[in-house]
Amino acid sequence: MKTSTVLEKFEELATYYIKELEKYPLELFIQKPSDEEWSLGQMYNHLILSAFHMQIAAIEKCANKTAAIGGDKTDAGEKIYAMGAFPPIQIKVPAHPAYTPNNPTNKEDMKQGLLQLIEKMKEIEPKLSAIPNDYKIEHPRLGYLNATEWFQLIHMHFQHHLRQKERLDLLHVNG
Repeated sequence: MKTSTVLEKFEELATYYIKELEKYPLELFIQKPSDEEWSLGQMYNHLILSAFHMQIAAIEKCANKTAAIGGDKTDAGEKIYAMGAFPPIQIKVPAHPAYTPNNPTNKEDMKQGLLQLIEKMKEIEPKLSAIPNDYKIEHPRLGYLNATEWFQLIHMHFQHHLRQKERLDLLHVNG
């Protein structure tokens, strides 16, 4: 998929996440369904923080040529990029403070984070073609990814969390 298409699809999806914020009162947005599950607010925080601190940081390392040269995707990485999406399964991360995002104190911060992310994606997209594809940063599960693949991952990650959002929405409606 062309990076301009990825950007367009990401902007649509991030805008959807922003619009959805309006339907949640803060107490519902930060309510955890159980001790093991994240609230919607934590999920939003996770999406924004991982985009800026992991995916965009990896793109910048590739652009600055401070990345490794070469490296392969894992089998899981090959499958996910061939499908253009994560499989429709729930992925559990360890229940550890390093992996657990904080609950936001307000929804406005989430909205601003998503708007800043859209702008950052618009800034990055035209520069991707100038970043050599052999500069790669290792993803813990997917293996070595180049800047364009990290860019695609941001959209795929947001898309993947739609299932979690839908599940949490159903819990709130039926809870």
